[in-house]
Amino acid sequence: MTVRRSWIIAILLFVALSIVGLGLRPLIVPDEPRYGIIPAEMVENGNWLALRMAGFVYYEKPPLGYWFTAASLSAFGHNAFALRLPSAIATLIAALVAAWMAVRITGRRDDGPLAFMVQTTTLAPLIFGSVALLDPPFAALVSLSMGALYCGCTTLGRSRAGWLALAGVAAGFAFLTKGLLAFAIPAISAIVFLAWERRWKDMITMPWIPLGAAVITVAPFAWIIHRAEPGFWNYFIVVEHFRRIAQPDSNQHPEPWWFFLALFPIGAMIWSIAWPNAWKGLRDAVDWRIGFRFMVSWIVGPLALLSFSSGKLPTYLLPLFAPVAVLVALGLRCAHSSGSMTMNRAAIAARWMLRLCAAASFVIALIGGRKFGIPTLWDSNESLRFVVIGVAFLLWAQLDAWSWNALEARTWLVRTTFAPVPILLTIPFFFPSALFQASKNPWPLFDRLTEQLRTSTLLVTSHEPAHALSWATGRYDIVIAGDASEFDNELGIQSEQLRRIKWDEVGARIIQARATSTSQSVAVVCPTSEADRILQTAGVPVVDMRESDGNLTVLYWR
Repeated sequence: MTVRRSWIIAILLFVALSIVGLGLRPLIVPDEPRYGIIPAEMVENGNWLALRMAGFVYYEKPPLGYWFTAASLSAFGHNAFALRLPSAIATLIAALVAAWMAVRITGRRDDGPLAFMVQTTTLAPLIFGSVALLDPPFAALVSLSMGALYCGCTTLGRSRAGWLALAGVAAGFAFLTKGLLAFAIPAISAIVFLAWERRWKDMITMPWIPLGAAVITVAPFAWIIHRAEPGFWNYFIVVEHFRRIAQPDSNQHPEPWWFFLALFPIGAMIWSIAWPNAWKGLRDAVDWRIGFRFMVSWIVGPLALLSFSSGKLPTYLLPLFAPVAVLVALGLRCAHSSGSMTMNRAAIAARWMLRLCAAASFVIALIGGRKFGIPTLWDSNESLRFVVIGVAFLLWAQLDAWSWNALEARTWLVRTTFAPVPILLTIPFFFPSALFQASKNPWPLFDRLTEQLRTSTLLVTSHEPAHALSWATGRYDIVIAGDASEFDNELGIQSEQLRRIKWDEVGARIIQARATSTSQSVAVVCPTSEADRILQTAGVPVVDMRESDGNLTVLYWR
């Protein structure tokens, strides 16, 4: 198999897994609508420096990640595909960095598409690369920074300075996407690597070029943002970073220190199963010892740093999967070429496990999941969906068996990356919508009532569906009732305080709006448990329409 053909297959694989299904499933509440309404408001207002979430000041992240999404929304419209496209492109960039590093380490062009395909079929990048978050663009920029840093660590003269400067530029843009972790990951990785190599002098002299390049990169954007939003940097640096370190709260998602250590192999599936075989190839690859050490440092240093942090989310691990893809691809290729890896009992057992999963899916499709204690996953065609899943597992097992017929290491690895593709392709089509309460999947309700919600003079809701409501209606004047959560930015802006009320005050707002004019339409999106309390408030007129979906209710006065 030629390198060109390998790359064609790799790109087609990426498109099939990461692009085709982008717009096929509903947005995940509240994260995706949150990261949609901020850039959507930028596009509508024409002010890309205003950081607003449904009209509320939102200083928790810098604007660069939102600019990527705003550009996509401007080009492709207000839809799920455009919202998720920046994450998919970022995932592509991270996979290209993995390919670049593989070629740079071994000097073999045919290693590039192998690392690319391993990264493309790794579970965490695949899943989060199809979700509208800031983490995939951040991971891509950090990966670029780390790739340039590796080149700087392995060259001399002007080339070294250029690579180190590029590392600083990429880290600067990563900082403008998500914050100080953009500098922490390259720094701790470099410290571990240089200490491992005993390059003590470089530990003192090398940081200055990337640090200077990062400052030069960030400075003009920082000044522009400060001029447009004077309170941003104080809030973002002091509150979002240092105060949360000194006074951690529940919003930081506290987890035990071993959380990432346990989660990392899961995120690296399906390839974490192949780590023992990859190690067989890596331990004999003395020709690229430096590259091996750098990739390991890129994993171990940040993993330790993240493990000791107070807040932990699975997406924090995204920048660490590119070096894993490099090591797995190179290790498996070397192990297969040397003959140290054969189809052993574990591989055969894994194949039979896939067949058992297929059989179980067919049985559930025939008998029904409820008899096995499985909750309803989809609103329709559940049996058909289980049949499709069963077929996908059977194809996985058959493709895995077929891969072992390849004599050449590269051909074997390409076939192996394709083995799980049938089951991976089902992910966008099998979003378990029936598992979510209406507050987490409000789209069917909002779709039925879009016109009423969009045109009402007063629109009130709780913080949980507020992001989704703003995305569905294009409204940035929503009044938040009850706990304001992240809509309370602690800035004490008077106009925003008027838009945050208690549930007991909702009735008075309805009366006030209707008293102004009978043409004042009002819509309230509330938990079903609050609907009766609102309607029983003295003076509230008889509601013209009440529609409920599970734990979410819409009240509407014409």
